[in-house]
Amino acid sequence: MAKRATQGLVAVVLVGLAGYAVVPGCVIRVGPGDGDGAWPGSDDGDSTPEDGAGGSGPVDDGTGGSEAVDDGTGASPEEQELGEEIYAQLDPEELAFASALAGNMTCALAGAVESAQIDPAVIDDEALRALLEQYAPGAMELARAWLAGTDPSTLAYRVTPKFECARDYGCEPTLSCQQGYIPAVNHLCYIDDCGTAKCPTCPDLVNEILQNVVIRSWCSYVCVKIGTSPPEVVAVGAGAISALRNIFFGPICRSYP
Repeated sequence: MAKRATQGLVAVVLVGLAGYAVVPGCVIRVGPGDGDGAWPGSDDGDSTPEDGAGGSGPVDDGTGGSEAVDDGTGASPEEQELGEEIYAQLDPEELAFASALAGNMTCALAGAVESAQIDPAVIDDEALRALLEQYAPGAMELARAWLAGTDPSTLAYRVTPKFECARDYGCEPTLSCQQGYIPAVNHLCYIDDCGTAKCPTCPDLVNEILQNVVIRSWCSYVCVKIGTSPPEVVAVGAGAISALRNIFFGPICRSYP
């Protein structure tokens, strides 16, 4: 009964979010970015979690998630170098649209999860993982609707992955899709943006229901097929840090384009 009630509530929220489908769900910047732009859920590119949570170098704790450990570092030099090389080889318009799609999907998914009004003290890791996977398809549909008709050439894009998100928010900097859609090719997902669960630049309805209760912070990902030249975007994804145990989940991926 409780599960059905939760599903119904989130379905209502997703329908409500669809009312904003005629405008972007997050800030749409015009022109190429400089690699230091802000994630939709933060006021600037250098913000850190308000409650001091996060960190980098998440490690496997045996629960299926990864516990965010504050070791003061981000990605390894090798990861950063490879990520910068791959981003440099991607078509700028494709990268811009994929980045915007990943950020908008993350906004919608954050709104759906928080709208369920789940007590973070009672939801376990498996239930949260299932909830994220369940609402990811709807979040992706909303992201596409928000960006419908947008000219990719007008979108800002990040010229390198935002690896500092691993340090500041505790998300994995580079990994393959773990949930949702799994590309049937060799791929890596690069952290593209991050922020607290509160999303001041999302539609008002999203901002009203984001309470930072279940999810502490978020990261969006651009997933790229590797081992080919040039590389190509095959998926976008969202990562989440749980508020209760500071566990990283994701990336929860959806296919691209």
